Amino acid sequence: MAVSERIARCFGIAAARALAIRPLRKAKLSVVHLERSYEDGEHPVFLPADDAFLVMLYLVDVDHRDIWPDRTLATLKTYPKGSACLISLRHGAAISIGGRFEALAFHIPSSHFAELAEEAGEPRVDDLVTCRGIDDQVIRNIGGALMPMFDMPDEVRDQLLPHIGLALNAHLAHRYGRSPAQRLSASGRLSPIQEKRIKTYIAANLSDNMPVDQIADATGFSVDELCSGFMNTTGQSVAEWMSACRMKKAQSQLSKTGETIAQVAAACGFADEDTFIETFLKAVGVPPAEWRLRNRH
Repeated sequence: MAVSERIARCFGIAAARALAIRPLRKAKLSVVHLERSYEDGEHPVFLPADDAFLVMLYLVDVDHRDIWPDRTLATLKTYPKGSACLISLRHGAAISIGGRFEALAFHIPSSHFAELAEEAGEPRVDDLVTCRGIDDQVIRNIGGALMPMFDMPDEVRDQLLPHIGLALNAHLAHRYGRSPAQRLSASGRLSPIQEKRIKTYIAANLSDNMPVDQIADATGFSVDELCSGFMNTTGQSVAEWMSACRMKKAQSQLSKTGETIAQVAAACGFADEDTFIETFLKAVGVPPAEWRLRNRH
């Protein structure tokens, strides 16, 4: 049975539209459009153990609760339209769904990330961070791009899908990937790939205002080795580089978007609008609103 059929049947759906994507070599990513109304009460969904990850992008507001290994039920939660969940299927997963349900399910074998490291020069990823109800614009945009493709002619669709699949995998690796245990070189410096992995992870998660220990955990270092290696390699502390990255992103948002100052502050990881304005003024010499007027594209 195809992966897409197996996933659909777990949700009690006899037939579902599906896309199969092979972004690089052998590993195949499956995207399944799931839709059903569970009007007769909550429906349990048991997903078998698999060496893969599952991303669920909700296309409507969805009510569901986790089912723990001992079969007890967690608190019912509503995941809003456009939000996403990311889980590992290493030990399987179980949820209980009620009411109307519509989502895109992305089934991503772990081997995809090995191929990404080998073929595209990306840092190796051993695991992804489990997330529930996240607001991830990239996943949302990829889902939006895929929806019309269920009805496209094969020859058109097959040219586009590998690029979209590669973009999704790279995004997941950069933002949610956990690297295996890392060590510094004898000189105490980061390798080029280690430096890229750390900077990419920070840049992808600026809005979350991450502590250093979270960055260290995600990139495979102890906090001490991360801080010393980053300083020895870049001449900046992690906090200094993050601050500069935040300011660069803020200037890009101010010049290229119509977002409010508060929205830019939130997107760049500042505690609030006042903190952003104070920090921006100190770094650039003028308030963000004035800088925007001078530099609007």
